[in-house]
Amino acid sequence: MNDKHNKKTLFTLDDEFTFSCNSELACYKTCCRDINIFLTPYDVLRMRRSTWLPSGEFLKRYTVALLGEEGIPLVVLRMMEDQNKTCPFVASDGCSMYRDRPWSCRMYPVFPVSSEEQEFLIEEKATCHGFRGDKKSTIREWKRDQDSDIYDKMNDFYKDITLHDLFQKGNKLDSGKAKLLYTACYDLDAFKRFLFETRFFDIYDVEEEVIEKIKTDDEELLLFGFRWVRFNLFSEDTLKLRDKEMDKLLQSRGKTSS
Repeated sequence: MNDKHNKKTLFTLDDEFTFSCNSELACYKTCCRDINIFLTPYDVLRMRRSTWLPSGEFLKRYTVALLGEEGIPLVVLRMMEDQNKTCPFVASDGCSMYRDRPWSCRMYPVFPVSSEEQEFLIEEKATCHGFRGDKKSTIREWKRDQDSDIYDKMNDFYKDITLHDLFQKGNKLDSGKAKLLYTACYDLDAFKRFLFETRFFDIYDVEEEVIEKIKTDDEELLLFGFRWVRFNLFSEDTLKLRDKEMDKLLQSRGKTSS
């Protein structure tokens, strides 16, 4: 059906809207077909852990990696090669990944207009029966019910990277830095090998409690990945070298470039 039959409305956090999705709807699961779902690093962390696959295998099997205009890696969920281009995690009774579903699936049909999340857009599609019920929620209640808080928190750390002034000024990552960002933020198993199978901790002065946490905690490993990216891409003081004189030199260069 043509988009002109759809209704688009802006909402604030405390505005109410009507929506409910369940298996009784005639359109159930049709929104899980032929759609571009961009995955954040935290999306991949949760989904990969749910499948029990190594991060590299998950990325190879279920995603497609692209490059944005700034050279920032974009990771998209790979649809199946069937007639409907169905999401690979759709089962007969619904989403097999529901507990760890990506942020965009979790938030549907609510989408922030900007990174500040002060206004939200809802597009009432004529083909979606979920808008025809009587269940009302505010945007704030919807976000809470979808357990989006941890996603928002982790995604905010990543937004601080992708929306950094470096890119706002028109700079672009080269292939080496793009690969560094991809590995540290998405391929966490490869990033962990890099940390623990090289002299990384002999070179960088990392807190012992942090080292212990990232051995077993994926969230802590991802947060450390964000620190590593910011140190390398933006010359920020998120890490320090054990060589104090070299660290001072790097920090002075970072302040000069900023």
